[in-house]
Parts: sequence; C-alpha cells; structure tokens
Amino acid sequence: MDFAEMIERAAAHAEDVVKGIGPSQLDLPTPCKDWDVRALGNHLTGFLAFSAGAARRSEPEGGRDAPDFAGSDNWSEMFSEMASDLAAAWKADGALEGQTQFGEDLMDATAAASVTIEELVIHAWDLASATGQQYQADDDLTHVALQVVTGGQATENDRYGPPQHIDEDAPIFHKTLAMSGRAPDWKHLGPLTQGHD
Repeated sequence: MDFAEMIERAAAHAEDVVKGIGPSQLDLPTPCKDWDVRALGNHLTGFLAFSAGAARRSEPEGGRDAPDFAGSDNWSEMFSEMASDLAAAWKADGALEGQTQFGEDLMDATAAASVTIEELVIHAWDLASATGQQYQADDDLTHVALQVVTGGQATENDRYGPPQHIDEDAPIFHKTLAMSGRAPDWKHLGPLTQGHD
C-alpha cells in the first residue's frame, strides 16, 4: 500500500474543499460535533503540520496549538503549501519505517499515516458538507479511513460519536461516515447555538 501517495491524494482533495470555502461560511456548523467551519478548518490545517512533524520525527513549528488559519486572507494558499509539505514529509526516505510519536501515542509510522488519511478524508467531508460542496473519497482512501474508525485504538479513545444506523448495502464511504458517528445525509440547519471546543 502506497501510504505516501494516498496522503498526497487525500490532501489534494481536502485542498480543493478549502479553496471552495468563503469568509462568510466560517461560522457555519459542521457535522463534527460543536465545531464550526472556522474551528474545524483551523484543526485540519494545524493537523497538516502535526502529521508532517510525525513523519519527520520532530515537533511542528509552533507546537500543537492551531492559530486562526481560517481567519487569514490567504488560508487556502497556506493550506496548499502545508499540504505539499505534508506529502513531501511522508515521501521522504524512512518516513514510513519504525515508530513515531503521534500526539500522546507512540505508534507504527504506517498507523500514523493511516490516521492522517482518515483525518483528511473525514474532515474534508465535514467541511464540504457544511459549505454546500460535493466530496466523496475514492475506494482506496475510504478503506483506510474505515479501518481507522473501526480500529481498537479509535474506539478506546472515544474519538468519534456513537455509530449511526446505516443499511448493509450502503456505499462504503457512507458506512465509513456512519461508523465515525456522522449521518451521511447531514445538512446544516443554521448557525451553531453552542460554542465549539
């Protein structure tokens, strides 16, 4: 499995979504519980640097705190640059070998790469759904994301909401969304009424 190529592809798809987000949409709710577009956009943008740091076995510049990327006039340009850097980091010799520190967890580098793909796939869909865009990951990316959301570590850490009901014959991408606690037919109903984390 070519994790580096898949990360590059997933990041490029997420980049397309970010380019389609306008400043007036930053306060819209997302399927990611209690996070609006701004908060989730900041999280995903910061995650690019975080994952690139894991690939390089180094702490990202600025630590783990995500500044207000989405509030910047050049958010999409920053995201594109960081997505390119992410892809380069995971393509580097040795990036997928051994273990790496990934947040609080020391894990196999290939597992960290899988989580990176899952984060890009799920949150790109979150942002696309919140802003009226179309997004569906291809089967290769979806299979990796599904393995992550149904894996023991994700379940033990309560990373997702309760799985949603989904028909057995539903598309695999919809099953992946449902297993991550999301309704595949989610539509926003208006501004958030509660703050986000």
